[in-house]
Amino acid sequence: MRALFDNNAADAAGWLPKVDARAKLALSVVAAIGSLVVSNIQGQLLLCGFSMCYALSLRKPKALLWAYAFFTLMCGMAMGCMWIMGQFMPSLNKAGFAGLVVPFLRMLTMLHVVLPMALSTRVQDLLNALRGMRLPFCIYLPAAVVVRFIPTFLADVQQVTESLRLRGYRLSPWGITRHPVQSMRLLFTPLLFRSLRTSEDLGIAAELKGLGYGKTMTPYKTCHWALRDTLLLIAACAALAAALALQMHLGGTSLGGMR
Repeated sequence: MRALFDNNAADAAGWLPKVDARAKLALSVVAAIGSLVVSNIQGQLLLCGFSMCYALSLRKPKALLWAYAFFTLMCGMAMGCMWIMGQFMPSLNKAGFAGLVVPFLRMLTMLHVVLPMALSTRVQDLLNALRGMRLPFCIYLPAAVVVRFIPTFLADVQQVTESLRLRGYRLSPWGITRHPVQSMRLLFTPLLFRSLRTSEDLGIAAELKGLGYGKTMTPYKTCHWALRDTLLLIAACAALAAALALQMHLGGTSLGGMR
């Protein structure tokens, strides 16, 4: 039942685990707004660079590399689907370089923001922050569960790959590409069943915590807003303002445009 009771998400090194969960949520909102509003490559590169510095402060390069590998795989699959669709609908091939890069930069910016929050925030702190926003139970509980699922899924990937190495299988990108059926049987099928078990554990753990019964819960540790939280939000707003200035100076599409 490690899903919601495990507090090792806050054991990361550096200053990031000390940041208030409300500041991390606010930073995610600022990043989401910037990803939607900024529509040119220069502004998105600025937001992506700022968010990457934020992600590197977590000091967990291995987890970040795993996230990059998964992101690259998803982008490759998306590009392949776009190419196949372009063979039947040639109008899709007229998007240009910017039209292809900007959506992926938007996703990469959100990856840099959500991953550190998931790996450096205690679940109880996240629940308290979401509950403090007066959000409905049907919103803040799934949001906390989704964030908590990320480090749990990374741990499941590590366990499955280690078990395959003990059995003599060596996983590599080239091997997965050459033997997709074998890779699905050895890697993706165990991950699917472990994810189903994790989701069940998350629901049971949330019920054992008393969530959803309409009673006030006493937090184990009270979080306080500090100067570093204010400085983090100021830096995020400054990066967003700089990206908007680049868009106004260099031009771009309308707000939220996918180019």
